[in-house]
Order: sequence, then structure tokens, then C-alpha cells
Amino acid sequence: MKIRAVSAPNIALIKYWGNRNEELRLPAADSLSMTLDSPTVEVSAESTSNFSVRSIHSDGSERILTERERSRLENHFLLAKKYAEKLPSSVSIEIRSNVPRGIGLASSAAVFSALAESYAAFIPNMSRKDVSILARLGSGSASRSVYGGFVAMHVGEGSEIDASYAEQLAPENHWELYDIVIAPSIEEKTTGSSEGHPLAHTSPFFEKRLRELPDRQAMCIEAIRGKNFDKLRIVAEVDCLDMHAVMKSSTPPLKYLSNETERIMREVEALRAPEHLPVLYTMDAGPTVHLICEKSALSSVSEYASRQKNCTVFETKIGSGSSLL
Repeated sequence: MKIRAVSAPNIALIKYWGNRNEELRLPAADSLSMTLDSPTVEVSAESTSNFSVRSIHSDGSERILTERERSRLENHFLLAKKYAEKLPSSVSIEIRSNVPRGIGLASSAAVFSALAESYAAFIPNMSRKDVSILARLGSGSASRSVYGGFVAMHVGEGSEIDASYAEQLAPENHWELYDIVIAPSIEEKTTGSSEGHPLAHTSPFFEKRLRELPDRQAMCIEAIRGKNFDKLRIVAEVDCLDMHAVMKSSTPPLKYLSNETERIMREVEALRAPEHLPVLYTMDAGPTVHLICEKSALSSVSEYASRQKNCTVFETKIGSGSSLL
């Protein structure tokens, strides 16, 4: 039986950075995101005697995986089987991705949430919570892409495999938000997020960040439930810049933001000021800028994005989460 699933990235409004357990990707704190509707990743999985994986580019050509990538995918399956023992003894996987890798567009979140969706289909009566746990075992942020709309990751307690999971706060039809994504570069970053997370604890600002995150999470939830864009903008931008301060002060330092990123941030601040345009900027672990806006600002933000030279632009909006095909 071949099972097919599709998923998309999410964009974190309260960032996930740092784990308390690296093997199980148990986060050090809560996080919160908006699931996107594109670009997408499709995966297929079927029961086989030996683990195998193929990765297909959007143009149909095959992409040769590195040994690290293949090991990560196989390890994810083994952890998934540890959580859900009724999974097949092994699987054959095919991944077709439209998400550029390693630029701050959460490609891993899309891949591992789609894989979790396909694995869960082998087992009767798997809950959405179970699927989010399966996804987290491959990528912490993937746990959130299982759901549509606005999603919170609960840090949980202890080191059990099911200690941390995601939960939907509001569905995609709660608040019509858009994400105009500007990628100054589609060159894959040198240090991936999986390699960066263990460095969070080396930053002198990390403990302060952990102390402040519960209040930010609460403020973000309140902003979403009340559809208060000003409050959302303030907390999301503060948290984004705080995460990048932790990254830059780690050992070794991680500087994901480029000069182009910082230029776009300044220009967006100038763009929104005269008419109080409802648009915010945020960046994950990469130079890519996400401009989240309400519909009333969409044409202005899209026009601004279209003027960016040598940048790749994705126009996306709030989405429905992973699903079977």
C-alpha cells in the first residue's frame, strides 16, 4: 500500500530555538506559528523490507541525498516506529518538494509533517496529537505544520517521547492573513537549524529569552484570538530579533541575517509608517523575510516585493496543514 501526503511550511511568530533533548527534539520552550498553504511538499511511503528514499526536484529530476540527510530520514522513521510500534518494519519513501532548502522557509517542517501524515495512515485511530508527535521527531517545527491556521507547540515536561506536541489555537478561517516571502538568496545556509539548536545554550542571552517567552506566547495568543494586528506585530518582531540576538551571541556565532535582510526590514518599517499599514516582518533561521499582512495591505506589500531585484518571492497565505492525498 502506497500512501501519499502533502504539507507546507509554517512561519513561527514566537520562535522555536533550542532543545532540552536533542535526540527527541523536545523544545526548550513553547512556540507559536501560522501554517502556510504553499509552497508544498508531497511524499509517498510504502511498506518494504529495506529502508530507501528518493528525493525529486520540482522539475522532475532526482536529487542525490547526502549521507547526513539520508540518516536523518531513516532515524526519523526509527523514532516514529519507537512511538508507533505498528508501523511497517521498513518503508520506501519518495519526496517531491517545491520548497527551497536551507533558506529560512521551513522546508524540514513541510517534509517531516508530510512524512508523519503518511506514517500515521498505516495505523488505525491515530489522533492529530499523535501525528504532531511523529512530525516533531524529525523536525521540531514540523509538529506545528500538522495543523492548519494558528498553532502552538507545548513544551511539556520530562523527556518522554510524547512529552511535547502541538495544538491548533484557531483554524485557518479565523483570520485571513497573508505571507509575502522575500528570499534574498536561495543558497543553502552553511549551518542548518538542526546543527544550530544545540548552540542556543551557549548564548549568554538564552536563559533570559526562556524567562520572557511565556509572556510573549500569552501576548501572541491574545493577539490572534482578538485579531489585534498591532499587538501581533509588536510581539512577533520583538521575538524574532531576540532569537537572532541569541543566535549571533552563541559559540560559534550564527549570523543568518544578511545585509539585504536588514535593508528589507528598514524599508518595510518606512512603508507601513505613513498609513499604519498592517504588515509585520519576521525571519526564521535564514536571510528570508516573511512579510505577514492583512488583506488590506496585500497589494502594497506585493508591489513592494515585486520591486526587489535578485530576490525570489513566494506569495502565500494561511493554510490548512498536512493531509493525505
